[in-house]
Amino acid sequence: MTQYSPTARLYHILEPAPKGDTPSRVFDLLLIALILLNAFAVMMSTVHSFHQQWAEPLYWFEVFSVGVFTLEYVCRVWSCVHAPHTKVYRQAPYTEPWQQRLRYLFTPMALIDLLAILPFYLGMFFVIDLRILRLLRLTRLIKLGRYSRSVNLLLTVIRKEARVLFAAVSVLIIVMVLSATGMYYIEQHAQPNAFGSIPAALWWAINTLTTVGYGDVTPITPLGKLFSGIITILGVGIFALPAGILAARLSELSRVRRDTFRKHVLEVMEDGSLSPHELGRLNQLREALDLDDEQANLLIDLAVENTRQTGGAQGVNFCPHCGKSLVSHQTPKKDDA
Repeated sequence: MTQYSPTARLYHILEPAPKGDTPSRVFDLLLIALILLNAFAVMMSTVHSFHQQWAEPLYWFEVFSVGVFTLEYVCRVWSCVHAPHTKVYRQAPYTEPWQQRLRYLFTPMALIDLLAILPFYLGMFFVIDLRILRLLRLTRLIKLGRYSRSVNLLLTVIRKEARVLFAAVSVLIIVMVLSATGMYYIEQHAQPNAFGSIPAALWWAINTLTTVGYGDVTPITPLGKLFSGIITILGVGIFALPAGILAARLSELSRVRRDTFRKHVLEVMEDGSLSPHELGRLNQLREALDLDDEQANLLIDLAVENTRQTGGAQGVNFCPHCGKSLVSHQTPKKDDA
């Protein structure tokens, strides 16, 4: 197992556990269980009879949970300097550990961790509606996203495609306003209550463009029905656009990450050996690219097979996972007669 400093080891325990890291895996499972129990407690506290009977245990469970989440938050802030992606933070002007920690405080997951505990502490100094505090506790469910590679990948795609998605949403808003305006002029006299103004017609436009169609507001004139049909068909295509963008980008980003890792594997294997230091570098790269162990091992196996096929008689004389020599385990070839 790779040797880490105490702070670095703390970081790896707090992050989603790699294969074989039992302490980190136990921590992940306990934290996930605590988050789910908190969500269950919040939902059950809205049941008046249940809340009356279990009010005190629920309060002390909340105190315990806030204590755990607070300790977790402080530890994450302190150990964030060992994250693989902080190599970006080490560039000027983020060269000092305190600067890296300060920057981490404003990352999305750090803000979510803070939001999970902040209402409890605010309630100690300010008069806040307890019902609002209970609802804000449900934000702790968002913390589960840290343990889902799919969610992390989706958030990365949304961040990278923010401009394109913003353009698609802008088009949707423009079409929605134009649709409401058109329906206002067509239906205002036939249905003054439903289409008496453009803001009132926006409710119909939202329902129609999202293809929800509650049926509470519908056109009754022939021209209004024709216009509504056109907008409905148009809405299907407009709403499919962001979904297509996300799906295509998700597939592309997954492929780029796998290709990047495979490229580095081939580079470190050019000399026909794989040292423990190189294995450590590949593991750090795997964490930075957010690949799971199975994907990484499969890419390494494919690279080994490729090297065997192109390496001639020399082949590859090492284990791709532990880096140990395989020469002693190979059967020597007999001389040709």
